[in-house]
Amino acid sequence: MAGKIHSDLIEWAVRWLRRNGFVVMATEISCLGVREQPDAIGFRSTCSVVLEAKASRADFLADQRKPERAPNANGLGVYRFYICPEGLIQPDELPPGWGLLYVADRKIVEVLRPQGNLWPPYGSGGDTWATFQHRPNIEAERTVLYSIALRQSKGGTSQSKAA
Repeated sequence: MAGKIHSDLIEWAVRWLRRNGFVVMATEISCLGVREQPDAIGFRSTCSVVLEAKASRADFLADQRKPERAPNANGLGVYRFYICPEGLIQPDELPPGWGLLYVADRKIVEVLRPQGNLWPPYGSGGDTWATFQHRPNIEAERTVLYSIALRQSKGGTSQSKAA
């Protein structure tokens, strides 16, 4: 059951990315030399966002032990979010700067996120956006982008599941 819920959450993550202008994206992507394997990652011209889908408390708690979740970690995503069933994760449990999306009643509820749809690059955008920004690992993000481009140039998809 958790596998189905997780897959559904990833599909919702892709919808959210598209709605917020992140049109270059991949799901459950793994790349040589990149330790992190985000459930969903999206890119705009100005920044990137990672969404981690959590279908269980155990998965969320295990995720907290990843090196990329440490404060000031140099991971993927200028912006980082968890997406989960309603109530599974509480805002006060989030790592600093992370956003939270719930899937409830066949819609996405934006529990905690920056206001607006500006999505400025790292180091800009004022206090509202800076609170949610993380220093991204540019080399790892470049590798992910190359992988997405390579798959698409070969007629494939950058998504592991239909979205």
